[in-house]
Amino acid sequence: MTVRQYFDKIINFRVDESKEKDLLKVDLEKLVLKISLDEKAIYFTLNSLFQERSELNSELLKSITNRYGLLFLDKKETGNVCFANSEELRLEYKQSFTAFDLLDLCYAVLHSSLYNKDLENDIQKIPLPMDSNVFWKLIQIGSTLRNQERE
Repeated sequence: MTVRQYFDKIINFRVDESKEKDLLKVDLEKLVLKISLDEKAIYFTLNSLFQERSELNSELLKSITNRYGLLFLDKKETGNVCFANSEELRLEYKQSFTAFDLLDLCYAVLHSSLYNKDLENDIQKIPLPMDSNVFWKLIQIGSTLRNQERE
């Protein structure tokens, strides 16, 4: 699946299509509730995610890199050259994020019941929490949901 195909899937997502797993759903709801109570959370819309020519919005990427002190990688490195991008790396040691990470965050938030009303109104605001651990946990949940649907 390409970044563009994944983005299109997210844009067309509706909650009633989701396959919910109970424990994953509970974790997701706790995280989204935590963000909704966070006054320092900032939001972006799915429509603002990409600029022209299918490039990610540079202002949004700059906000994320500044907020979490991360680097944006255009392409995920493969192989065993560096442990920095390994799935096994603990969240607090991650130093970079990719377009798929950002889309996994969006996908996770869209599965939350707290965002059902936003989906119905086509607002689709996605939060960026202040806490980087919450950011990475949402990415993990989104990735898990995406991978479950491939099975």
